[in-house]
Amino acid sequence: MNDDRIGPDGRVTPSRALTRAVDATRATGDDAQRFEAVGVTRATVDELAGAGVLSAGLVDGWTPAQVRELHEQLAGASGALWFVLTQHRSPAEAARTSTNDAVRDRWATGLASGALLGAVSFAHLRRPGPPTVTATREDGGWRVSGRLDWITSWGLADVLLLMAETGDGDVMQALLPASVRPGLAIGAELDLAAMQGTSTVGAELRDMHVADAEVARVLPKSEWLAADSLRTANAPPAVFGLTRAALNALFVAAESRGSRGAVDLAKRWHDTLVGLRARAYSLIDDVDPGEAVAERVRLRAEATKLAQGVTGALITVKAGRAMLLTSPEQRWAREALFALVQAQTQVTREALLTAFAAE
Repeated sequence: MNDDRIGPDGRVTPSRALTRAVDATRATGDDAQRFEAVGVTRATVDELAGAGVLSAGLVDGWTPAQVRELHEQLAGASGALWFVLTQHRSPAEAARTSTNDAVRDRWATGLASGALLGAVSFAHLRRPGPPTVTATREDGGWRVSGRLDWITSWGLADVLLLMAETGDGDVMQALLPASVRPGLAIGAELDLAAMQGTSTVGAELRDMHVADAEVARVLPKSEWLAADSLRTANAPPAVFGLTRAALNALFVAAESRGSRGAVDLAKRWHDTLVGLRARAYSLIDDVDPGEAVAERVRLRAEATKLAQGVTGALITVKAGRAMLLTSPEQRWAREALFALVQAQTQVTREALLTAFAAE
C-alpha cells in the first residue's frame, strides 16, 4: 500500500495477491492519457491478467474488501482501463454459474483465470418501454434482432455476454465469441467524452442465430431486474477510487499553492469520503442485499456528487494547466461525469437529482 491521505478502507487486509495486483495497476497510471488517445491494448490487459488483476474475486484467496480496493486503484489509475476490466466480471460470473454444461466447459476456466477477456451488452434491459433487443425461439436456438448501443472492449475481448428479451417476458443470456458473425453488424467506434479508449461500439442484430450450446441461461426479466436493482443500489468502488485519487491530488496541489481554503476543503471532504465509503461497504458486507436499499441508493448518490465536487475543486486549484489533455485533472473530471450515468436506473437517477437539489 502507498501512503495516501485517503488510503484503503479499514476492512482491507494485506495479501501477496492484492499487493501484486495493485502494484501492476499503479504501474499503468502513467499510461492513462495514452489509453484515451490510442485505446487500451490487449498487451496491457494480458499483463494485468498475469498479475492476477482479472481473476481477483473470481478465484479463491480474495476477500470482497480486497476486490473493492483493487477496483478503487484501477479507477484512480485509468478510468478506461477500469471500465474494460470491470466489464469482464459479468461474463465470467455468467459462465461460472451457467446451467449449460457446454457454456461452462467452453468459457468458465479461461474467463476466471483472465486468459480470456469478457465484454457485455445488456444496458438496454434497464430501459422502460418495448424491448430493443428481442430473441425468438427457432430450431436449435434463438433468432436475435435489435440494436445494441454499447459494446465495450470490441476488438479486445474474446467473449461477449449478450442479453435479449423473449416474447414470454424472459431474458435470454448468451456467451458468444466476440467476433463478427452472420446477422451481427458492428458500427464504428464511438466518440466518447469519457472512457474513450474502451473500444466501445454499437451494433445491429439482424436475425442473428444463437445456438442452444451458447445460451448460459433463460430467466424471467422480473428476476433479472430485481437482482440488477440490488447491484446498482450500492455505491461503486470505482467512484470512491476516482474521488480518492483526485482528493489525494487536491491535498498536494492545495499545499503547494498555499491555499488555506483548499486545504480546509480537502480535509472536510476527506472525512466525508471516508465516512461514506465505510458505511457503504458495511452495508454490502454486513446487511442483507434486500435491506436498507434506500440508504444504499442515497449513499451512492452522495458519493457520485462528491466526485463532481472534488474533481472540480482540483481543476480550480491547478488552474489553466488542468485543461491540458495530458493532465489527469481534466480526465478525472470527465470520468466523474461518467459516474453520473454508469449503470443508471430510474431509482439511482432520481436519488442523484435529489442529492443535487438538496445542495
